[in-house]
Amino acid sequence: MQNRRSFLKALTLSASIAAIGMPLGASAADTIKVGVLHSLSGTMAISETALKNDALMTIDEIDANGGVMGKMLGPVVVDPASNWPLFAEKARQLLTQDKVAAVFGCWTSVSRKSVNPVFKELNGLLFYPVQYEGEELEKNVFYTGAAPNQQAIPAVEYLMSEEGGGAKRWVLLG
Repeated sequence: MQNRRSFLKALTLSASIAAIGMPLGASAADTIKVGVLHSLSGTMAISETALKNDALMTIDEIDANGGVMGKMLGPVVVDPASNWPLFAEKARQLLTQDKVAAVFGCWTSVSRKSVNPVFKELNGLLFYPVQYEGEELEKNVFYTGAAPNQQAIPAVEYLMSEEGGGAKRWVLLG
């Protein structure tokens, strides 16, 4: 399961960076810069540090296999410190100063919503890795987590199946 998940992450990252054609100043250098925008301090660090580590591990795996189109990936890690307005500032820094080809980041909806205008304005690309509430579609954001219907419908189907206990009536709280 872990090998499949790692493979899918590496495949998604490779295909995504290859598909975007290295916008926003990524040059013919030997490195494609990739932004990592997760809180490494503050209240959200306990959750987001793991995502930063996943991104770095995936980048290492891709580089160990020859990179993307013969180029190595260079992670640029920033810490918005669980400060929602700082997410927008750090996103702008990654896109304009660091000239990253894509950004992987945010954990909460408020952090994602704070960076959306920046990615739209600068035509950057954000990969949002966790579940979200749905009802939002931005051309500059890849939502890789599940929306509510992708979580609730399979759960209900399981509860009503023979394997899940064959529930005919049940209550969902919360």
